Amino acid sequence: MRFFEFKTPRKTMLEAKGMFGRLAGDPYKNANGKTAELVQVVAFPDATQGQFEDAKARDEAIKQFEEEHKMEMHGAKIEWVNQPNAGTLAFGIAQLQDSDGQHIYWGRYLRQVGADLMGVWDNKQIPAGWALMTKSSQKLNIGLDPQTLIRSDRRFKGSEDIIRTVESNLPDEYKNVLTEALKDSAQGKLAEFPGQWDKQEAIRDYFGEIMGPIAMIGGAVKGQADDARNQLADGQNWRDMEVFWPMSKNYNLVDSVFIAGNGQKIGISSKGGQGASASAKNIYDAAVKAEKEGNTELLEESKFTVEIVEAISKYQATVAPFVLGKRFKLIDDATEEEIKGYMKAGKRDLEGISSKCEKLLEPFNVQLETVGFNAGYALVSALAKLIAKEVNANPEFSKGAIALLNQSSIIQLYTKLGKRGEDAVVNSFEAVYPPNFQGSIELDGSKNYYSSRIGGKFSFKFKK
Repeated sequence: MRFFEFKTPRKTMLEAKGMFGRLAGDPYKNANGKTAELVQVVAFPDATQGQFEDAKARDEAIKQFEEEHKMEMHGAKIEWVNQPNAGTLAFGIAQLQDSDGQHIYWGRYLRQVGADLMGVWDNKQIPAGWALMTKSSQKLNIGLDPQTLIRSDRRFKGSEDIIRTVESNLPDEYKNVLTEALKDSAQGKLAEFPGQWDKQEAIRDYFGEIMGPIAMIGGAVKGQADDARNQLADGQNWRDMEVFWPMSKNYNLVDSVFIAGNGQKIGISSKGGQGASASAKNIYDAAVKAEKEGNTELLEESKFTVEIVEAISKYQATVAPFVLGKRFKLIDDATEEEIKGYMKAGKRDLEGISSKCEKLLEPFNVQLETVGFNAGYALVSALAKLIAKEVNANPEFSKGAIALLNQSSIIQLYTKLGKRGEDAVVNSFEAVYPPNFQGSIELDGSKNYYSSRIGGKFSFKFKK
């Protein structure tokens, strides 16, 4: 049960994925001024076992871990962020190294360990006094995002109920200023934030996801927003539609959704900074829209793209690589069964694997010492990367993905802030419809497929 340090390339991560989605080197800071960097986060037992037989076996495993790491821990214990009970028969350990070179260990009791650990350990569930210090996390720590201020997927009609809900969840120090900003937005006025210029990024990037739709309801957003309303909602006013904020990151590009009387869902992609990444759902939903509208020309032009995103959307994260792997003749049925067998058995080495499996791993530097290493997961990870390489080598994929997104039922809503002394002020809201996604889109096979677990489905990334 030894830890092995690893190095992970830096890249943007969705904060919502939690501690198991964090990367080596992510910075933390304590209220006392001490800083630390994450080394790694692992779970016990592995996904094939799922959980320990009972609480006694779990506690014995923890004792064994602390005994094996007593030199690095200098007599200290794991600092737990929750209390165990009879049902928490697994646990996760986060290892950090502080500015003095000392190792710190945080623990969280879990019900069980599965292939997908994203979201089971929230970023905020860390010992008191510590805070994640990535740029996006610092903005999130202010608590101005819909997940903090709306808290549910429930549908609202009109702005009054939305404002009441947000006001009840706002921190006291922001309650008056931000509530007034929403009330102004609901009346079609451009909001002001006295003395809040130092918070302007959080206001624009997170609070804007709530303020923008309210401004649309209040009539402050015209132009192409009206074009979308007329085309998609038969001219129905925004104030007469229902609106909700998805709590799940499955929506990715979409931060809020209006539902028209004709049943049409109109996604709002709120823009402040760089915006979110696309998902298979975004692209597949756009293909479904094209099919409903009888846009056979677009579907024919994006045939390859639709084939890929349909497989990713319809199949589980553990299944899609096998479906696409056989599509590109990277594996056959026998190799699929071999890999699945290794996943189930929790094979920890590469001894005795077939020549076809050896070929899958050949381009990659496999680290057998990775904590929780599973030969099956390693092979799926390799397969996912090879699939992405095949897909991205065909320029038709990116071309089709961009074309589909640009005819989707999405409004890109830009919140433009300006500075007046120390005040942040809304200069304008600018709506773009049809959406105007630019650059290229690539399939990413490395983000969620690891040699120790499967963290989620294939992802996509925009490239300019």
